[in-house]
Amino acid sequence: MQRSIFTERNYLTYLCGSLFSTQGLWIQRMTLGWMMWEQTHSESWLGMLAFLMFFPSIVLSPLFGVMVDRINRRQAAVITSIILGLLSLLLSLLVWQQLVDEKMLLFFSLAIGVANSAYQSIRLSLVPELVSETNMPKAIAINAILYNTSRFIGPVIAGYLIKFQGNAIALAVVAVSYIPLIIVLLLLKLDNFQRSVGSKQFTFFMDVKAGLNYALSSDLILRLLILIAVSAAFGRGLLEILPAAIDVLYGRGVEALAWMNSAAGVGAIMAGLLLSSFSAARLFPAMRIAAIVSGLLLMVFSYISSFELGLFIIGALSFCATVCGVGTQSLIQVSVTSAFRGRVMSLWGAINIGGGALGGLLFGMFTESMGYPFTLVVMGLICVVTAYVATRGIGVSATFSQPSRG
Repeated sequence: MQRSIFTERNYLTYLCGSLFSTQGLWIQRMTLGWMMWEQTHSESWLGMLAFLMFFPSIVLSPLFGVMVDRINRRQAAVITSIILGLLSLLLSLLVWQQLVDEKMLLFFSLAIGVANSAYQSIRLSLVPELVSETNMPKAIAINAILYNTSRFIGPVIAGYLIKFQGNAIALAVVAVSYIPLIIVLLLLKLDNFQRSVGSKQFTFFMDVKAGLNYALSSDLILRLLILIAVSAAFGRGLLEILPAAIDVLYGRGVEALAWMNSAAGVGAIMAGLLLSSFSAARLFPAMRIAAIVSGLLLMVFSYISSFELGLFIIGALSFCATVCGVGTQSLIQVSVTSAFRGRVMSLWGAINIGGGALGGLLFGMFTESMGYPFTLVVMGLICVVTAYVATRGIGVSATFSQPSRG
């Protein structure tokens, strides 16, 4: 008889601690974006902010993945959580003293991006140690629901804090949100972690190469990585410049930004709930459709003048991005052996987060220079064509194939 996921004590403990830090994550993202838009009124600066916050994952996540396969994951998670909290606290104090300009915002975005890249690599490898393999897809879906519930509630809290308390208080709340996570991580009871096979013989960069070869030797994993790249860059790129879009397209302020971000959270929650009941055989077709629909939604958004319809489009776009994100993560995690899981999931994280970084930068540059309608139509077309070509010819049977060891 399959064990219920609600009897997985370690997993539930970690989930409770993560609840607060994920709220803080969305408060931080919205606060930084709004501060940059207030100071520059430039989509390019806003896109650069998103790029620097998420681009480190492209470069560093594979390297962190090797480290994660070699070290104690719980201790590493504690250290990175402390660093993330301290960065938010320091930025809060600087904002309080009115010492922050757009260049300093970029610096802190980069620092937060590096620390968060490390934490996400650790988290993706830690969760499989907290839950049984049979409950892994459910755990990932629940993680997505929790993450995106915070994505719904966090912007509402951020909107209130920014409007009535100020940016400094909002960032201070982010710093405090890491305290429960740190406590929970210290309380977790885990078996001795598995070190990477052959890690004593391999050099650091040979381990990185081995992880890449492992991932790319499987046609399934390669297609999944392409799919998440398309979804991240085009499905989430627009979301990274929402502070500008809200102002330029609708002439509204921080309250509207909070609602738009919350709409994205609602769409993501609905996707998580839907996927929690999906079998592996149904995941790949769902992801293929979602990636293609993302491109169509971008094109529709370019012609929407109603804020209410815009809320619906953003929610649907987030729904599709979450289907691709949760689906690819689920299929990859159950297909990779423990010794390589850190490296392969770090590669997935690098593409997922880094793709959003590149998308934010491109959307920022092109909307400022070419306008919103042209940019959204072109980006939408690229998304549709790439998603279709990348997933063409993949049958359900590929979902269950394992990567070769050659």
